[in-house]
Amino acid sequence: CVSEGATGLSPDAAKAFALAYDDVRRAFEYYLQHHNQGRPILLAAHSQGAQHGRRLLKDYFDGKPLQTQLVAAYLAGMPVSRGLYQTLPPCETPEQTGCFCTWRTYRKGYSSRYYRQDSSIVSTNPLNWRTDTAYAPKSLHQGAVLRGFGKIYPQPNDAQNAQGLLWVSKPRFPGSFLITRKNYHIADYNLFYMNIRENALLRARRFQEKE
Repeated sequence: CVSEGATGLSPDAAKAFALAYDDVRRAFEYYLQHHNQGRPILLAAHSQGAQHGRRLLKDYFDGKPLQTQLVAAYLAGMPVSRGLYQTLPPCETPEQTGCFCTWRTYRKGYSSRYYRQDSSIVSTNPLNWRTDTAYAPKSLHQGAVLRGFGKIYPQPNDAQNAQGLLWVSKPRFPGSFLITRKNYHIADYNLFYMNIRENALLRARRFQEKE
């Protein structure tokens, strides 16, 4: 578990994260200068990428002119505290724009000394796009994908926020009976792929309607 700002890392690891972020920053600046042309921006990142995405939002969007171009940011797999940004809010509804979504997925009831519950961490439920603890049944699940993205598996699990964590029932798809781990970090996007895709389209439409 990597905390915000890459604190708690060894000096060499901190240098590696800083080097990686510098690469992300330079690539983003190139995109802005050569390709964006004032268009709306959607950000999506996972795990280490989400850590860089958190910082990118802070450096380029939070309270800055570019914030007006942000449709939404999806930052999955790393904790994002409620007080990290001055002007960028968590997304509280499926249609809200200019905000961020974030979640870390685990089997219902799971906790450990590395992934403990913390009410100061934002958790977005990708089935109802809320940050409260409202239970979202699997009937709201539009489909997961596995490796290769060859098939969509509808309604594999439910979801509910639990003090900074996203708890889900054990996903059901071919071969899922073999899954013994309770940390579903590797599947933060795969488990909710169709919901995320449709939500990104919805937020983009709402953003364009406001222009």
